[in-house]
Amino acid sequence: MQVEVTRTYTARQPDELSLQVADVVLLSQIVDGWYEGERLRDGERGWFLAECAELITCQATIEKNMQRMDRLQSLETNV
Repeated sequence: MQVEVTRTYTARQPDELSLQVADVVLLSQIVDGWYEGERLRDGERGWFLAECAELITCQATIEKNMQRMDRLQSLETNV
């Protein structure tokens, strides 16, 4: 599952993930109002409040985001 951040979140603990509006996160866990996931733009991982994001339900958007992530990762490995 993927979510798009709708409200800025600032990490308060070392295992949390700071997020900006419009960030896309690939989710790995959902626990008691918290999401854990990987920010697609840079691969950083951590927890954040679920209320700061909305699920992406459009399959075409999900696939486009994954292609963008693959491109970013390949650019990083080619530097």
